[in-house]
Amino acid sequence: MKKIILITFFLIPSTGFSQRQGGGAKQQQIQAAKIGFITEKLNLTPEQAPQFWAVYNEFERKRLDILQNIRRSSEDANSLSSTDDKILSAHKQVIAQRKKQIDLEEEYMVKLLKVISVRQYTELQKAENNFKKMLLQRVGRTNDKADDDN
Repeated sequence: MKKIILITFFLIPSTGFSQRQGGGAKQQQIQAAKIGFITEKLNLTPEQAPQFWAVYNEFERKRLDILQNIRRSSEDANSLSSTDDKILSAHKQVIAQRKKQIDLEEEYMVKLLKVISVRQYTELQKAENNFKKMLLQRVGRTNDKADDDN
């Protein structure tokens, strides 16, 4: 019951963010599943949970912004219809954004470790990776089913 309350409590800010980013019902379901998955794996105490999710959600917003910038710059870098200078500039922008991503990860590791233990931080890394794998497997199965229907 405690976990359900925590999931519901922390889902509200996340779904609002998903909607601002153009995500629909599927995005909200994914976000809810991710919150539940991480909450279960980290075994957060009631004292840790609000602090953790405040820091983690802030980190996620910043990380998504950087990833979007990397994606845009990568598209520009792969555009052979642009001038060489523009393509080179886009490649440099990708590298700069990747550096920014690493700096962000370092900054938020320190912030998160003020709220959770080193072992919980390690579990967070594992949970994020496992959730991504699980999501990709499900997407792959969905695509396989769609291919079978055609």
